[in-house]
Amino acid sequence: PPQTALLEPKRSLALGVFLKQVKRPVRQIVQDIQDGVGAPYGAEKLLELSRLLPGAAEVRAGVGGPPAAPPDP
Repeated sequence: PPQTALLEPKRSLALGVFLKQVKRPVRQIVQDIQDGVGAPYGAEKLLELSRLLPGAAEVRAGVGGPPAAPPDP
């Protein structure tokens, strides 16, 4: 299936760097956040992640179907 880019290239690159630094699978990061487990990341890293991720308006503008989990880098 075709992929839709939600992030501009610079933000996408920064997010890729962030994910490599965290050294955890994307699904694990999502699960930890959903479970309220932030200790492995720290407040600074979570704040950085929130700045890198697309906002609700960006997601609505870029996605035509249901959201899917991003692939692990």
